[in-house]
Amino acid sequence: MKRGKIISLLPWQISEIIEVDEKVTYYLLIYRFELIEFILKEQLSYANEGQDIVDLLYQQHSIQVDKDDSQVFQRAIHSLRDEIGLRTASINRHTKPLSSMWIVIQLAEIIISYLRQISNNKTQSICSEEIFRYMYLHSSEDISLNKLSEIFFLSKSTISKYIKKLTGLGFYSLLDEMRLSKAQYLLLHTDLSLTQIADTLNFSDKSRLSKLFSQHHGINSSHFKATYKKGDKQIPSRLSPRDLKLINYLYENYAEDITIDQLSKIFDSNPKDINSMLNYFVEDNFSNFLNQLRVNKACDLLIKTDLSIIDIAYQVGFNSSKTLTRNFKKILQISPSAFRKLNPKEQIRY
Repeated sequence: MKRGKIISLLPWQISEIIEVDEKVTYYLLIYRFELIEFILKEQLSYANEGQDIVDLLYQQHSIQVDKDDSQVFQRAIHSLRDEIGLRTASINRHTKPLSSMWIVIQLAEIIISYLRQISNNKTQSICSEEIFRYMYLHSSEDISLNKLSEIFFLSKSTISKYIKKLTGLGFYSLLDEMRLSKAQYLLLHTDLSLTQIADTLNFSDKSRLSKLFSQHHGINSSHFKATYKKGDKQIPSRLSPRDLKLINYLYENYAEDITIDQLSKIFDSNPKDINSMLNYFVEDNFSNFLNQLRVNKACDLLIKTDLSIIDIAYQVGFNSSKTLTRNFKKILQISPSAFRKLNPKEQIRY
């Protein structure tokens, strides 16, 4: 670590300073990741850039900037410091006019500058934390160590030890942390009830979610919402019960011959809005998300059954084995037949 080093940690990642040879001074900036990601994607149209924020931050956890670029980051950080003070527990603790908007703009500038540095770096490191990325993007589903073991071709104990080593948490504790992070966002920026949020994020019931809120924040969910929601009213809510039903409909009916026009009629929406909603909440448009669901199911069938590839293609919703193979290669960079022949000890990186 040296002057000009900028480190980015996603919500479930940790960093440890193991040795200090000389005095070091650094800025520590903590913010609500889901909220800023939402603004970049939906309000500032970052999704139209054809890149995924989570993917880019996974690919490179740190950057080294020169003096000129360093001044860009320092200016934004100093602006935040002047706005909210040296130490604050919440970005809502302010009294200046338009302070929330100003804070969001400065945070967006910092993240965009970081993403630009990553894009300009031609030698960025290969992502080695696909397990965490998969857990975060699929944390609303019924995932388990068994599921991860099948997907990444690693033993349950290996995955469990890997998670414990990097985060200090067990698998289910980390999963709870990820779900709680999303629950906090939904509680503040949607009108969903605690029961609906618990169902959406696959908690066993709302009492489990409520208990986690109390443990992590020292207050119950109702008090948390009343305390923090006021300062975030400028952020529009996009997720509704109808959106949740639409996503659930795709999970349950992926094998059917579904088109986005049919989906529009069923849920009284238009294709553009459906794609916009899916782009944010599942990181893909309708077509890609549907194919992802089908390929995921095909993986299960390839491992657990002796069905032919063409039978699997029909069973998961593709109209031919060629269509399955094309999408399989696009998503997993391997053919279905090669996937089936893989030694369980080998690993596929999603």
